[in-house]
Amino acid sequence: MRFVNRSSGGAGLLTILSVLGLLSPATATLRAAAQQSLPADVPQSELKTTYLQLDHRPSSQIPAADTALIRARQKEIAGEAAFFGYNLSTGEWDFDETTCPAIPETLILHYRKPFRNGAASLFTALVPRESGRVYVVPVLYRNATPFLSATGSERSIAVFNRVVPADIAAKAIDPDGKWLVLGLCYADIVYGNANVVEKPGTEIGLSRAPIPLLRLSQSTSARGILFTDRNAPGQYLVFSLTLNEQGRILAATAVQLSDYAAEVRTGAEPVEQQLPPGREPHIKVLPPPQEPPVKTVPQ
Repeated sequence: MRFVNRSSGGAGLLTILSVLGLLSPATATLRAAAQQSLPADVPQSELKTTYLQLDHRPSSQIPAADTALIRARQKEIAGEAAFFGYNLSTGEWDFDETTCPAIPETLILHYRKPFRNGAASLFTALVPRESGRVYVVPVLYRNATPFLSATGSERSIAVFNRVVPADIAAKAIDPDGKWLVLGLCYADIVYGNANVVEKPGTEIGLSRAPIPLLRLSQSTSARGILFTDRNAPGQYLVFSLTLNEQGRILAATAVQLSDYAAEVRTGAEPVEQQLPPGREPHIKVLPPPQEPPVKTVPQ
């Protein structure tokens, strides 16, 4: 998995302004047009949309040591899940494991239960490898979000700040640190299997989607992480995280946006309209301007 730091260059700034409503549709159209008119000799690798993901393992491929740990703490997982309204004893639950470099001493498990109508319930369980409490972050109840979405709830933020070691968080938020790893791990916990856009390529629908960006405030010590999660065809989530200088998340939002729809042009030339016979244009001739009269003042 490769993570590339992005600076607030021209394209990145344009996408941010567009998402925040500060970029006019005309400017967004110009960016989309620029993607459509790339030179023919551009390498194919530059034309493809690339994504960043954490490593995920289905339950059947989880290492034996992790499987043993999950079994040993199954009662705690079930108890925490029941507190948030999830009943693991009903069956049809399955889970996968996420590997997050920012949380090396904790198992990140996504528990899912599908329903016949296509809906699903989902929660994230955080299981420490050593002693410590098991945490559950509720994400979906039959496709419905909790009253307070996991993305920006105070509890989700508090749990994340608790499971990320202090030294890793502080180093990650440096300009040269692995800040995108930190943001990607948070999105994976509160949403599940994040799929972050590294480079939109020629995919016109993502012409307004921000690339990963670390924002540094000149007036305060606050940091900001901005990135796009391609969560479904035709739509994407824009995550915005606010952190302090220690790398602890203070606030988080995720805005669902639809793909940008480029204007379709047929390329037809305008048709010249001919006037009917006998309907020549009428030209009105105005008289020449008259000089104002000169008034003679007696001596």
